This record gives sequence, C-alpha cells and structure tokens, in this order.
Amino acid sequence: MDLKDSLTSVRNDRIKFVTTSSGDSPFTTLGRRVVIVGPPEVVELSRTGDVRILDELVALLRDRDRAWAAMVLLAALTRREEDVVNAFATSQEKWWESVGKTACYRWSEWLTETRGKLTWDAKNRVFVEAR
Repeated sequence: MDLKDSLTSVRNDRIKFVTTSSGDSPFTTLGRRVVIVGPPEVVELSRTGDVRILDELVALLRDRDRAWAAMVLLAALTRREEDVVNAFATSQEKWWESVGKTACYRWSEWLTETRGKLTWDAKNRVFVEAR
C-alpha cells in the first residue's frame, strides 16, 4: 500500500464510520469507539499500524475539505477525541466552527509529546502510548 495514494481518499465527502459501544462505558452515548467502514482505502489505512499516517492526518486537519475525515481517522487510530466525533457525527460544519479550526494545533501538540512512545496494538487496531 502506498501511503500517499491511500491518503487521497481521506476526504469529508467520502469518509464512512460508525460509533459503537466500547464495552467499558456504562453510558450508551459516552465512551463510544470510532470504527472506519469506508472507503476501502481508508479502512486499509486504519489497519496498517504505520505511525507516519498520524503526521499526514494531522497535516490534513488544515484542509477544511479533508479535516473532518482526518479527525475521524485520527480518533479511530488513537481513541482520542472519540466522544467529539460521536457528538458531531451528523454535523461536520458545527464541528469545524466549534473545535475543528483548532484541531491541527491540538493534535500537533499531542503528537509531538507522544510520538516516541506510540506503539501499535494490532489486536485492537489502535496506537497506544507506552508507559
């Protein structure tokens, strides 16, 4: 899989995802897990475990036409801000206006602080911070 080619499919008008109960939350709407279901290229990206994807997705947060899709994929890959994705799942525009414009800054800061500690949990298909 070519990373750059696969990233072209990360677009707001193409991203498909569901949120599902994570099992560790007693609430039906909180603690939900973001799972990518389409398009196929993005599903494949969500399963590779290549840490370079995170940098590329953070950069896409600056592009309004791709920021929501990048946010959804970042949440799925890291379990960070999944409740934000769930809260704005039906309104990308509201997400952009309220927290989307600052998403690149937040995610860049987090990635800078944690990059060297991230490992891929293949069973759960998520990057975790090693202790």
